[in-house]
Amino acid sequence: MIDDLEQLARRLEGWLSAQHPERAPLVVSQLKRSDAGYSNITVLGELSWTLDGATQQLPIVLRVQPQTSSVYPDCDIVRQYRVMQALAGSTVPVPRLLGLETDSAPLGAPFFLMQRIEGRVPNENPLYHLEGWFHDLDAGALRQHWFSGIDTVAAIARLDWRALGLDFLQPPPGRTPLAHQLAYYRDAVAWAERLGRPYPHLHAAFDWLHAHQPADEPVALSWADAKLGNCVYRDGRVAGALDWEQACLANPVDDLAWWLMLDESMSTGYGVPRLAGLPTREETVAHWQRASGFSARDLAYYDVFAAWRMAYVMARIGTVFMQRGLVPRESQMDLQNGGSTLLARHAARLGF
Repeated sequence: MIDDLEQLARRLEGWLSAQHPERAPLVVSQLKRSDAGYSNITVLGELSWTLDGATQQLPIVLRVQPQTSSVYPDCDIVRQYRVMQALAGSTVPVPRLLGLETDSAPLGAPFFLMQRIEGRVPNENPLYHLEGWFHDLDAGALRQHWFSGIDTVAAIARLDWRALGLDFLQPPPGRTPLAHQLAYYRDAVAWAERLGRPYPHLHAAFDWLHAHQPADEPVALSWADAKLGNCVYRDGRVAGALDWEQACLANPVDDLAWWLMLDESMSTGYGVPRLAGLPTREETVAHWQRASGFSARDLAYYDVFAAWRMAYVMARIGTVFMQRGLVPRESQMDLQNGGSTLLARHAARLGF
């Protein structure tokens, strides 16, 4: 059904009208598949209805749980929805939620609907280091955008996750958040190998990460996909933080490491120069420490952890792309990518 956008619009209209009979008839139009994200099915569109003789319009985003293997071995849209629901009204801007459906009957799979935040998102394909609206900003605007993103990452770390009702993110008793994440991705690697080929570099990195876990870590809410490409910008500031599917509890420096790693993987990882004018790593770390109130003492460990997770993510994306004929198999995209490049650099430095 997701491939038949006209049918999808009609089914979505029926679901919405049942949810909001006072606004019926509701009209869903201009649906189009989004190229952003690989682990959920994302569809953009417009929602309109008539109220007191005036037409109301709302830009919408539909997120549908995939029914085939994707980036991760699991995809829980209910969890995503609950995280964003908890963040509504907090210091972290998230999309306005419009409804969740766990029954597959309406659209063929569970889904949720949210309002699309108006603004601009830095492009990752093509790389913002090479071209695009973000690339074309002057140095002052680049710094403003970058540090607004870091302020958002810091704001997430400062949230009282217990007060927000995010206790459901806690790992099983007796396991630290880091140990829980290590076990999750270790199992995910095994799952990916069953769908593709062996990844010895991922096993070697896991062994190092398992053996060098930091002790006495602080615990905070983690976005788990903190990057420029998940920030909606308006007037130089973050107006929306997107993609909460991997949200978890973690050492707050984890999000900082992921942000830095993503930026480096799209420059050093692909052999292209970093965009001139962007703040340095040192400036970024110092800004994050001031804004979050946390220390970056464990950043060196989380640099490796971030590269390992990215190498895993790209192994899955590369495999799917090769299987679907989107890139030639000779490209070995699952092995040759920005994440694996950074992980190899860490391996050479640390000897794993």
